[in-house]
Amino acid sequence: MVYQHFCHKRSRLHFSLGRNVINSSRTIRMSERDMASKEQSIEYSEDVVNENATTDVFSDARKNAVVAICSAACFLTPMAGLAFLPAVPTIARRFHTTSSMINISNAVYNVCMGLSCFWAPFSDTYGRKPAFLICMFFCVLSTVLVGCSQNLAMFFIFRATTAFFGTAFFTIGAQVIGDIYPPEKRGGAMGWNIAGSQIGPPLGPTFGAIIVTYSSWRLIFYILAILGGIMFVLGFFFLPETKPNNRHVAAVRDFNARPEVLADPSKKRRFVFLPFNFVRPITSLKYPSLILAGIASMALMYNMYSLLTPIRLVVDPRFGITVPLYGGLFYLAPGMGYLVGSLMGGKLSDYQVRKSIQKRGRRVPEDRLRITLVFFGVFSPASMIAYGWSIQTRKGGYALPVISMFLNGLCQTCVFPTINSYCIDSMAVEIGGGAVGGNYMIRFFASAVGSATCLQAINNVGIGWTSTISAAVLVVGAIATVVLVLYGERMRGGAARSTM
Repeated sequence: MVYQHFCHKRSRLHFSLGRNVINSSRTIRMSERDMASKEQSIEYSEDVVNENATTDVFSDARKNAVVAICSAACFLTPMAGLAFLPAVPTIARRFHTTSSMINISNAVYNVCMGLSCFWAPFSDTYGRKPAFLICMFFCVLSTVLVGCSQNLAMFFIFRATTAFFGTAFFTIGAQVIGDIYPPEKRGGAMGWNIAGSQIGPPLGPTFGAIIVTYSSWRLIFYILAILGGIMFVLGFFFLPETKPNNRHVAAVRDFNARPEVLADPSKKRRFVFLPFNFVRPITSLKYPSLILAGIASMALMYNMYSLLTPIRLVVDPRFGITVPLYGGLFYLAPGMGYLVGSLMGGKLSDYQVRKSIQKRGRRVPEDRLRITLVFFGVFSPASMIAYGWSIQTRKGGYALPVISMFLNGLCQTCVFPTINSYCIDSMAVEIGGGAVGGNYMIRFFASAVGSATCLQAINNVGIGWTSTISAAVLVVGAIATVVLVLYGERMRGGAARSTM
């Protein structure tokens, strides 16, 4: 009996100890989960504090002025890229060549626009303002030399350098906006920046048509150079350095803190050469999420240049237009769509970010893309098909192609600000400006393909099927965006929250 009582007491003791151990382990696990949740909340709060510490340096009025300067700078290069289209026959006669050869210069121009992504890592190293001023100076100089061209080689070379220096404002502008705006307000500001780059292509031919109708084609480039000079002055006096703690500033400070320099102040420097990774935009494409974002941008740019490049060549015969100015007015339809879409798309993008934070308690960069899917996958391809077949079948009068071009432009620029903001939101810490630089690089390569091949495609299969092919490319880009929305966070490493 004593032995049984002892065994019973021991079993109760073991059960009690086991239950306490289980409860303790449960408590520990629950505490660990609570601590992890608290740590995640603290980290998110610290992210917001750090973000605001950077983005609250400038007043709203100063931010608006900075965005205005960046947007105006982005307006010049794409405008110069297409402003000469109405003058192609005149330029071809001047240089004793064909219109097709002059149009090839536009493909070269777009390739050099893609190569300008080199300036993104440069601005990360030396600062935004030096990059802006250097590029604007050489852009203006190159534009003047295009206007002064005496032969075809000179025309090609200086158009290429204009693109190389002038397109840098797209990436620099995006980086500046990333510096001064928090993510929940970044899309709207990015929309204004995109507005400049998207309004330039359709307004350029209209502007060029007016000049060619009444004056020399060289005046196109001289006026663009004057506008660039004004932007250089505005940038010099009113554009602040939005990345004051860049690598170059730190290197100069470290150099001037050396004992030998402190002993002899005459050795102080204001400039120290620093190598930088100019291939970072290319290596950024090793990230699957940025590849998908690049495919989406490529589809949009291919569509954009497939639409804009041949407008006069297909619209003039369709409606019997003989005056360049009247044909150039058709570019205003997509231009108004680009303007409305860039502003609307940025606001919708910011709304989606705020909605995501409220729903998840954290910000996931891919959520920003959700609101673009209907524009990208439905309305944009449909409007492109309607445009092409209305021209080919001569149906719908003026209204159907004009409305279709407007809707296509609106849909394109509802998506572009969101993709730019996504590149900055998702990979800024890992590769800095290389994320948006790489995206611009491949999108301009796609625009080169679009501008170089669309005329040949129209001659072979007609504008209807050419527009259908362009719509199919848009669907591919929309599918890439859907995959990015569903699996993008996992592709970026399965992080529990977004990375800044």
